[in-house]
This record gives sequence, structure tokens and C-alpha cells, in this order.
Amino acid sequence: RYGSVRRWVRALELVTADGEVVHLRRGAPTPPAEAEALRRFEEDVAPALREAAALVSRRFPRTRKNSSGYALDAWLATGDLLDIVIGAEGTLGFVTEIEWLLDPVPMERAGLRIRLRSLDDIVKVVAAVLASEPSAVELLDRTFLDLVRDGSDAGLAAAEAVLLVEIERSEPAALERAVAAAADSVRDIAAGVDTALSPAATERLWAVRHAASPILAGLPEERRSLQVIEDACVPVERMGDYIRAVRRAGTARGIPVVVFGHAGDGHVHVNLLPEVARPGWEADVSSLLDEITGTVARLGGTPSGEHGDGRLRAGLLRLIYGDEVVDLFARIKRAFDPRGIFAPGVIIPSADPPISRLKVGAHALPLPDDIARALRDIERKGGYGRCRLELA
Repeated sequence: RYGSVRRWVRALELVTADGEVVHLRRGAPTPPAEAEALRRFEEDVAPALREAAALVSRRFPRTRKNSSGYALDAWLATGDLLDIVIGAEGTLGFVTEIEWLLDPVPMERAGLRIRLRSLDDIVKVVAAVLASEPSAVELLDRTFLDLVRDGSDAGLAAAEAVLLVEIERSEPAALERAVAAAADSVRDIAAGVDTALSPAATERLWAVRHAASPILAGLPEERRSLQVIEDACVPVERMGDYIRAVRRAGTARGIPVVVFGHAGDGHVHVNLLPEVARPGWEADVSSLLDEITGTVARLGGTPSGEHGDGRLRAGLLRLIYGDEVVDLFARIKRAFDPRGIFAPGVIIPSADPPISRLKVGAHALPLPDDIARALRDIERKGGYGRCRLELA
């Protein structure tokens, strides 16, 4: 319902690699004379992007989300430089201020839990549920349910997948009507539907979604949860194909996978659970990454729906977009950051293999014992807001 963050950013302040401060506002073009980076972009990059409009249209994924590369398609649609900077992962400058567009939060919230017999039913169920304008449609695949189920819920034990649906409205009566309509729309397709109208009942319905984190955090030292292929987004109608491909790729290499995600967007998260004490596990993870990236490209998807490319996925972008589009990415980077001082290796890759910087396994760079213990504690407890300086 709310979409990606791009539509909610009205303006931002950016410090460029030249040390100049730029203010970008949606619908209000910033004069190129305001900063050297803007001048370089307007003179060296913008004409090439306009000339490549047809290429961008052909090569960019037609998915509901895409946080991979620079958003050339969005810029061509709006002409707002804001759309290049949003999602740039810190590679084009340092964002010091953001102005947000806000909506009131609806007062009433309820939920549904829809159990599926087959992955083939996902597309039909999601299409039916989206007619009720839900705020969230979350997928829990069988691999996720196998991790968290304790045998107390026979419905979950028999499900191939579960969809958790959240619906928001301003009035209780409107909320009840929307929940009833969503439930009725899928009864003939789903294996079962549970509804929750009170906050407490909704929390109980969603409890299974939050059960995996402590389990993954408590894995033994020799088996770790890695987010390597964890953020792909494919057209909603290909989501079942993608999940099956991930399952097969993991099984073929003896690597357990845990699959969940945002079904309304075709956006799938995957946690790999390799045994990091086993010789050759890095090669298996690397080949799995290559295979699934090829699958994403074949299905018309993107390797990142929301988390970005980072250094891990930067080297995969030529497979998704092709050389000409990635060369345009590089021209944008040079216009904003000629010396390459911002986030080197992110989006525009370095020469290192994608998983060369993993912090686990026998080949990981050694850390002082106290810092290694602190990082593992953060991994287990989710203390991701702590300043890195506190670890020293």
C-alpha cells in the first residue's frame, strides 16, 4: 500500500565529493551552476541518459520494487535528480538532511493468516487480497515454517506456505468489511483462512513471523545465517518459480535455506544457513549466488528489492542490466565522485570476488577477541544500533 521510500522523499541536502552543499527538491530542478557535480552531470551524463531511454526501458526490471543500481528509469520519468540520489547507497555524496512526505497513520488495524496448499496458489491469492488494499502481505515459505513450527498448530504443519495480511482503516466498520472481503475472496483457493480483528489477536496471528529471528541468532558457531541472495524481487506472477529455484539450489549444495518476504511485491528474502566449518562451503555459496542471479535475470527480476547492492551484489549488475547500462552507472559515479571517495566498491564493483569480504569462516580476516565477541553478541541479540566505536 505504501510502496518504496522513493515516493515519500520530498527533498534532501547532499554534500558532494567537491565539498559543495546541494539542495534537491522534487519538481524543482536545481540549476547546474549550483555545484560542480551538477554541472558535470548535466553536461556529461544527462544527454547520454536521454539518448539511452529505449535501452533503459528494455533492460530495467518491471518489478514493484527495485533498489539495484541507479534509478535511471525513475529519472527519465521525472527529470528529478532526487531520483538518482535516492537509493544510491552513499556512493554519490553524503546526505545531511531529508524532508519527508507524511500520511496520517490509520487508527484501526486487523489481520488475516492464509494457509496455502501449493506455491502455485500464491499469485491468485495475492491478486485477490490486493483488491482490499492491505498495508502488508507477508510470505512465510515452507522452509521458514519448518524452522519455527513446534507441532502445536496443525494448520501450519500442513501448509506449503502462509500469507500474513495486515489491513488498516480509519473506522472499525470499514476495517471489518475489508477483512471480510479479503477472507471471502480467497476461501475457494486457500487451505484455510484465520482472521483477527483485535490488536491482541492480530499480534498472536503475526507471532510466527517474528519467531525465526531468535532461532537464527542462536545457531551454533559452525552454522551461520548469511544474507547473500536475500533481497531479490521478481514479478509477482513468477514468485513461485523463484522460490522453487532457491530451494533447489540450496538442496543441491547441502545448504539449508529460509525463505520469507513481501508477497504483495514479489519481494523474497532468503537466509542461507551454511556449515562454515565444512571445507568448500564458500565455493558452494558463491556458485549458489551465481545460479540464483541468473534465475533472477531470467525471471525479469532485480537482485535487490530494498536493501541495495552494496559490495556483495555490485559485480552481478552486468548480468542483470548489461554492459551499456552499467557503463551509464559508472558515468554517474564519475560525475558526482571523480576521485571515488564515497563507498568504494558499492554499485560500481571492485575486482574482488563477491563473497571475498565475508566475516565468517576460516578465511575471514582475524579480529581481536573482544571485538569478535562483541560482534557475535550483536548478531545474536540484534543490537544493530550500537556505535562501532563502542566495540573497541
